[in-house]
Amino acid sequence: MNQFKVFKHPVGTIEAVKQGWCWPAFFFGFMWALFSKMWAIGLSVIALIFLIGVVTGPDISDGANGFINLCGFILAIVFGLKGNAWREENLRSRGFDLIDTVTESNKDGAIALALKNIVAH
Repeated sequence: MNQFKVFKHPVGTIEAVKQGWCWPAFFFGFMWALFSKMWAIGLSVIALIFLIGVVTGPDISDGANGFINLCGFILAIVFGLKGNAWREENLRSRGFDLIDTVTESNKDGAIALALKNIVAH
């Protein structure tokens, strides 16, 4: 069972964000950020990748290649650790409000439970 924060937009859209480690952000990085409508984070990483490519040029040494790989791994760790918190912040900035925090096995179950809790109150 996972803990989820459930958010609702005034137009009725509901989103659930799992708490803790974010595997999609860890594995897909900037693509996950763009898919999640976090444009600044996604585009910043793309710009950083482009900049590193320009600085290192086409003839990259083994030392520089190792450094780039290390930076990529560290970036993946940061995305995994912070991804869900970034997503919550993004939802709030887009007008979503926290409606409940629930423990459930998946996002759909978390949304259903949060809606059930609202109706019960």
